[in-house]
Order: sequence, then structure tokens, then C-alpha cells
Amino acid sequence: MFIHATMYIRQVNSNRCSRGATLGIHRLGSHPIIAHFLARLNVESIVSSCVGAARQGVLDHGQTLCVLIHNLLASPGPLYRIAEWAAPLEPNVLGISRAQKEALNDDRVARALDALVTERGRNIWFRLTLRIIKQFEIDTRQMHQDTTTVTFHGKYQSSVAAPCITRGYNKDHRPDLKQLVFGLTVSAGGAVPILHQVHSGNRTDDRIHHGNVETLRGILGRTDFTYVADSKLCTINNLGHIAQYGGFFVTVMPRTWKEDRQFRKKLRFKPVRWREILRIANHRRHEDLPNVFSSCECRDQTAHGYRIVWIRSSQKAQEDTLHHQKLLQWAQAQLGELKSKLNHRRLRSKKAIRQAVDDILEKTHTKSLIRVDLQSQTQWTSRRLKRGRPAAKDPVRRVKQIAWSLRIELDHETLAGEKRTDGVFPLLTNRLKLSKREVLMIYKYQPYVEKRFAALKMDLEIAPVYLKKPLRAVGLIHAYFVTLALASLIEREVRRGMKRQGIKSLPLLPEGRPTSTPTCQRILEAFSDVSWYEYQRREDVVAFPIELTDPQRTLLRLLDVPLEVYR
Repeated sequence: MFIHATMYIRQVNSNRCSRGATLGIHRLGSHPIIAHFLARLNVESIVSSCVGAARQGVLDHGQTLCVLIHNLLASPGPLYRIAEWAAPLEPNVLGISRAQKEALNDDRVARALDALVTERGRNIWFRLTLRIIKQFEIDTRQMHQDTTTVTFHGKYQSSVAAPCITRGYNKDHRPDLKQLVFGLTVSAGGAVPILHQVHSGNRTDDRIHHGNVETLRGILGRTDFTYVADSKLCTINNLGHIAQYGGFFVTVMPRTWKEDRQFRKKLRFKPVRWREILRIANHRRHEDLPNVFSSCECRDQTAHGYRIVWIRSSQKAQEDTLHHQKLLQWAQAQLGELKSKLNHRRLRSKKAIRQAVDDILEKTHTKSLIRVDLQSQTQWTSRRLKRGRPAAKDPVRRVKQIAWSLRIELDHETLAGEKRTDGVFPLLTNRLKLSKREVLMIYKYQPYVEKRFAALKMDLEIAPVYLKKPLRAVGLIHAYFVTLALASLIEREVRRGMKRQGIKSLPLLPEGRPTSTPTCQRILEAFSDVSWYEYQRREDVVAFPIELTDPQRTLLRLLDVPLEVYR
């Protein structure tokens, strides 16, 4: 960034004209690092060769996309402010000329996003994935897939072609807004994004995996990789499609399968012996107990011959027990409130009261845990048959009334059986030779996909999105995928370098606090104030070179970025 600041020199002779000087501040920030990784991925050349250049102007689509990635990584903001953001920056920092920087605006970015969703733009992702795998030596033996939603504001009535912006199950808890489904596949080594897909907002996860596996086979040129996903992968068609070509899978078997119901039923009446296979310490709260994973000796298989590995997590067991306690407290509070309303208005008949009780137990999922007995008591009252002032000889009629009450008690035997199922979940796989610990370790890497989604929505700030054209919105998601892949590679290189050089932590957190797991945002923030100064007075020019700190030099060494990028 180049900022002109005029510094005035005090004159001894006031009759002479004031002679000024200029101080040039060239702010580089983290842009040289971003440019270095963009060059390693060859993003500009790949995009330009696939979609070509713009019909008008000197700034082509590849250069525009690279500038947009600089913006998203360094300081994400609305697209209409990108020209304002780039104005104080020197063009060579972004890899463009001064004329190209003047041509940069939101319309130029929009045309580049439109180009990404054309038919020719489909080749970009295939070539980019191959470049990532080859350039950074990504291990492709294990792939993890998951989906999230990208929420949009607006009606998008013109969005009728796939991928369609429409309503569906919103993972951002905004069912009132429309969305697109963003699928992401990452590698096991560093959780580097390898493949992404954009689907219509009402697309369910179980219909995504078939095409995703086929695309991975075409890109990787192999079928023997292990495909890991959540329970939506667990359908007969999806698993059969992976296994029939020599592929492997690890997933969670859903509760709807009969094997799960049978095992839990057996577990409720007869406890099994669990043997510890893995122990993981709590890195967030060191005073808490570690999470102990255990497995039993049951050698179950499905009807199709897939292996079932039963796992019990101590941490999940505590969470399940606490969840059941909250449900019981909720149900007891609802039933207590119902007791106070008995024998009034609509709650006078046995049928109405029983229906109200069943509704509460059904809503709180405690029908098998709480026994509610409906008890009645007969009461007789006298009713006078004559109007006016009461007298002793007035005729009366005895009226029979039934008063209903509830007797509520917990089913402790059922609760004890249910507690034996707390923390238990089945893993399904066709890797028959792996140990139970190895199968569990494969699935334990799945949460790293969620970490990529967290970076996408919190650090890169992708949602909610305001764009008019549906296809342009899809192009923006494509741009965010490239940005996410670049951020993941920066993070991976630093962490691998720390492990290789025996560095346990780096002072990258606020107030210089150390971290053993630096993220891309913290790494780039360490270079946010890097700049060099140029003082000019008449023909004399004095340049003050950049002085990097020791942590900055360490990061450049870990990133394998030459020091010359900051000279």
C-alpha cells in the first residue's frame, strides 16, 4: 500500500518558498505470501487457459480471481468495495499493473465469477486439484466428505436451473432463507480441500456421494482409497457403489438399521464387557477427564457382509446421560403443569387427559422412561332443585363427580438399561483387516471437515450472501473454495514445518501468547504491519528497508517462502 504523506520542513528565512518533502509508506502485509502460494498453484494460468480473457479491458479472469483471493484472505468484504480496497495498494503487490488496477471494479469481478460457471470453467477444478496434489504431495489414500449450507438473502425466483437456490434443511438455522448446498472433500493429510461441489438447496446428502465418488476416481486415478462420511453415506446403494469397484468406506450406521436396534435391545437387558482401545486427553480443559474409547468383542456383520465396529465414548456417554436428565426434567415440569389443570375445561374426561399426557411424553422423548398412571376419585355433591333463599326442607339432588389425578414415577429399570446404551455408536466399514483402533482413528479425522466449514463462514465470512444472479452466486462459492484451499495449504505447511524442526509453539495469538496449532488467519496477521518507507526531497531519495522480526522470519522459513519477497 502506497500512501503519500507530506512532511513540511521549517524554514529559517520566511521570505523563501516552502520546500516540501514526501514520505512514501509501502505496505506489503501478507500479500507476498499469498502471491507465492498462488504462483505455486498456478491459479492465474489455469483459469485464463480454461475460460480465456475478458472481451474488453486489460484485466483477464485469472488475474481478477487472484486479486479476489487476495481480498478474501487479507480483508474479506463486499464485492462492491473491492476497488476501494485495492486503491491504496501498489499494483505489483497484487501481481497486476497500474492500468490493470484501474480497470478493477465490482463489474470486472462479477464477469470473472460468471466465467467460472461456464461450460469451459469446469476444467478449472480438475486441473487445480491435480496441481494441489502434485505440488504439495497430498496423500490421497483417505478422503473425508461433508456438506454445509450457504445462505442467501432474496427470493431468487429466476433460479430454476441446477444448482437452484431454494429452501431446504438449513444448517445455519435460518429456515426462512434460501440456500445452496456446498459439498467439500478433504484429504487426511492436513485436511486440504481436494474437491468441492455446489448443489441445489433442497439436495439431500444421501444423493451426493455417488457422483462425488465417481469424480474422485477420475481425479485420483485410483479406486482403492478410503471414503469417509457421516451416516447419510450409509445406504445400500452408496456402500455397494463404493465396494463393487474395490473402494473402501468408513461411516456411522444410522439408528434406523435393524442391526443397531437389535444390539441396543440386547444391551439394555444384558451388559457387555467394554475394552479400552483409545484414550484422548482434553486439550481445551486440562482438568477434565480424558475421552476414553472402548469396544466390545461382538463381531457383527450386516446382511451384505459389512463389518460393524461397536464403539463407546466416555465423553459421549456423559453427554447422553446429561441429555436424558434434561429431557426428564422437562417432561416432569410439563406433567406438573398439566396436573394443575386437571378437571377443568377440556381436561375433564379420561380420554382428553390421556391424550395430553401422551403428547408430552412424545414431545420430550420420554415415553419409555416415565410411567404415568391416571387415577380417579368419586366425589358426591348436593345440588338444590329450588330457586331462591335456601331452606332446610328444599328438595336436593346428589350429583356424582369424578376427579382425576396423575401418579408420576420414573421407570428406574428402563433408565438403567438406557444408560448402558449411552455413548455407544456403530462404525460400518469394509476394511476387514484393520484393527478396531485403526477404524476409529480413520473416522476421528472427520471433524476436520467441520473446521474447514468454520473457517469458510467465520474467517472468510461467506454467508449470508447478497447477489442478484444465481449463477454468479455459484461462481462466488467457487472462488471461496480456491481461497479455502490456499488457506489450508498455508496452515498445513507451517504445521508440518513445526513438526519437522521440533518447534512446539509460535507466539501468534493476541498479546503474543503461544499456540501449537497456528491457523492461516493468525499466520497472515503476523505480517499485517510489514512495510517499507521511502523519503524523497527534491532529487534525494532515501529508502528504509524492511526489518522482519524473528517470528516472521521463522514463519517464512516454515512456509518455504524466500526472504526476497519482502525486499
